Amino acid sequence: MAKYPTTKTLKKASPTVRSSDGIVKAWDIEVVYTHTHKDGTTWSRSYPHTESDLEYLNKVPTDFTAQELIDMMNSNMDTIFDAHYEAHNLPATEEKVSSFDLNSLSS
Repeated sequence: MAKYPTTKTLKKASPTVRSSDGIVKAWDIEVVYTHTHKDGTTWSRSYPHTESDLEYLNKVPTDFTAQELIDMMNSNMDTIFDAHYEAHNLPATEEKVSSFDLNSLSS
């Protein structure tokens, strides 16, 4: 489950279709995840995804909705976005001690 509420926006969608009838076999999509801070500023990250084996749906590209395509994103992308958000927006919780004195080690 996501730690940070996000808005997901479909940025790109390219279907691969059967030539004979236009039925979608796969989608290459890109979705932008955006978190809005309390001060109104936003932080976004874009993620690509390919969803294949869709012939069973028997749909042409215009039969899909933007929300259906967004819903094809892997469920773990919320967790990945959270990790990227924290890495770029939260203060560091660790530091490297480069001046460590080796003589302070126990014998």
